[in-house]
Amino acid sequence: MSAFSDIQILLNKQFGQDTTMSLATCVDNYVTVREIDAYYSKGSFYITTHEASTKMKQIVENPNVALCKGLFSATGIAINLGHPTSDTNKELRDELRKVFYKFYDNHVDENNPGTCFLKIDLSKAVAFDKENKYEIYFEKKM
Repeated sequence: MSAFSDIQILLNKQFGQDTTMSLATCVDNYVTVREIDAYYSKGSFYITTHEASTKMKQIVENPNVALCKGLFSATGIAINLGHPTSDTNKELRDELRKVFYKFYDNHVDENNPGTCFLKIDLSKAVAFDKENKYEIYFEKKM
């Protein structure tokens, strides 16, 4: 497996569902790490959160983030996609409601205007399958 499309298949298999992983943010050389539920699709991870959370306050100051799950690690740029019920998030909302079915209805408050979707566009990642290590450069698609 070496083609970028084959690596996408591997990442979809590993993270194309509700996945608990670590998210790191950094502001003024102060790093914060927390566990989040994330979902991988087409070169990005998606998270449900709130604009008042520490992670979102830090991302406003510095959108460069890192993700980790087991031996998988990645860096990327975090983007606030806005409220789940905004017109631009209709398809994503439907998708995330299915992916995060275990908690979405009980923990994502769509009546709260600060609730938002966070997208992390990956820049670089290191992933493994049973036999190989892959260094992935998303901008170069390799």
